[in-house]
Amino acid sequence: MTTGRLDQRTQRVKGWEQASIEYTSAFVTNIHNKIASEIAKVNFNHVQYEINPMGADTMKTLQGSDIDEVLNWSPKGQANSTEFWRQMVKKLLLSKKVTLVPTWHNNGVTVELTDLKFLGDSTNYDENSAITIVSPFYTDAKTSILDNALSSISEKLNQGKLRGFLEVNANLDNGATMFKKKALETIQLMQEVSTYNGIGVKDAKSSLVELKNNYSVLNQEEIDLIKKELLSAYFMSENIMLGTASQEEQMAFYSNTILPILTQLEKELTYKLLTTQERRITRYKKYYERIVIDNQIMKFATIKDLISFWHENTNAPTLMVNEMRLLMGMNPTEGGDVYLTNKNSVAIKSFSDINSTGEIDRKENDQTIETDSEQPSDSNASE
Repeated sequence: MTTGRLDQRTQRVKGWEQASIEYTSAFVTNIHNKIASEIAKVNFNHVQYEINPMGADTMKTLQGSDIDEVLNWSPKGQANSTEFWRQMVKKLLLSKKVTLVPTWHNNGVTVELTDLKFLGDSTNYDENSAITIVSPFYTDAKTSILDNALSSISEKLNQGKLRGFLEVNANLDNGATMFKKKALETIQLMQEVSTYNGIGVKDAKSSLVELKNNYSVLNQEEIDLIKKELLSAYFMSENIMLGTASQEEQMAFYSNTILPILTQLEKELTYKLLTTQERRITRYKKYYERIVIDNQIMKFATIKDLISFWHENTNAPTLMVNEMRLLMGMNPTEGGDVYLTNKNSVAIKSFSDINSTGEIDRKENDQTIETDSEQPSDSNASE
């Protein structure tokens, strides 16, 4: 426990080591909570695509399916679904992998997903159907990026212990042992005297060159070092924690820290919760299914940016309306598997419609102009 008293040997407040550990642990906990909370906000979309040989496959949501029910709504052994995904991420931050075990029920007609739990909470375990998420925060089976950050912090803190130089009334010519003894006796005398009223003494032939005069439990320089090392390990800035991050800082954090987990979740959930028949795209199939995570990456964009993005996609459409809605955190809508383009934003089924529509319009316009030029004016007709 921190006592507020200086350690006479190290000139550091007693318990400094424990204080630094407590501060570091609390800061790491805050970082982990931030990452876990961001991922727990996502929505898992069970979707079905209709194969379109002439263009982009159209998509519809399967809201209300057994998979949607378990992934988004079921508590899965926790207080609620959000808490389950928070705990999953926290486990992933502290271990190399996390295993989730799905529970299935065969009613004689269909096989439905009924629950999803952590491996330790499940009595039955089928390795082939278990969902395994590998942590991107580990460099190998036993070493995490947090371990590397803490090692760096420890090394740099230990390098900063020199606080000053004391010139003593001694000479190295008399031998290093005698010089060291004299120096230690002088320092010890200064410290003993300073215990009364905080005032130390030295003889007239001694002088002290102080490099640092901060003797707090954990000074600002050390706090800044701990913050910098820990935040950089998770590709974060302090502004992310304070809620004042710029759009660029938010995007960098999301792309480097959040998306690797979400991408892995998408693939593993799709592979393990959907059958081969549901997943595969074969020659004679009309539909296939996926589990798509609504990562809401556009939530970092301003209203101005969103309007500009939608406007540009209307002028030169590369995404369907439903694809745009997914990027913006909204569910697909019926009739949204079309491109929206100019000519006052007309809904089209494929890119080829853009050219054909334009050609027809030009021909119709040309014909109208020619017809108008051939017809006599009202004044000529009356004559």
